Amino acid sequence: MPEKSAEAVLTSESLFSGKWLNPANFMTALRVLLAPPIIALLVYRPQSFSWSFAAGTIFVIAALTDKADGYYARKYDSITRLGEFLDPLADKLLMIPLMVTMAFVPDVQHGLLPLWVVIIVVVRELLISGIRMVGVRRGISFPASWSGKIKMFSQVIVVAIILYFPGSSGDTWLRLLVYLMAAITLYSGIDYLFRARREIFNRPAAAEER
Repeated sequence: MPEKSAEAVLTSESLFSGKWLNPANFMTALRVLLAPPIIALLVYRPQSFSWSFAAGTIFVIAALTDKADGYYARKYDSITRLGEFLDPLADKLLMIPLMVTMAFVPDVQHGLLPLWVVIIVVVRELLISGIRMVGVRRGISFPASWSGKIKMFSQVIVVAIILYFPGSSGDTWLRLLVYLMAAITLYSGIDYLFRARREIFNRPAAAEER
């Protein structure tokens, strides 16, 4: 109980100190705020302008903030606990709603993304989020691995291409790219499970007792 109180006080002090008010965290928040306009363009598809180009461009800008916020935080030594928490959360709040929408917004005869692919993505993200929460409670850092970074890169590429060229979503070459992304996502989830088994669940409980 005292540990939780101390953590709450620390979090409160961090919030009111203003240290979290930095460009890196603003860019992270921007990534989340850009998701609704993209979804709106996907759903309503206004004919007064090229909605697919607008949606693709907004998405690319949102994806670039993922690199920009980390670069800024490291270069100017403005890494905060809030930023470390929000950065992976922002990725999920951008990608998951967008990919779910793509599964249910039809393009002629089918969704822009197969539903089973979206299910793999969502289950993987929820599972890894749960593992990270367990790690945090045990005081164990569980940063992204190379497979997680490749997973994110493959998802960004696939979503960007579909947004820019929605009429090509049923083409064989793009479907193969989607299947490759799903395989990378699945592999990344399995890789995280094995890492969690080694680094979190098989670690002696002494760390928790301290």
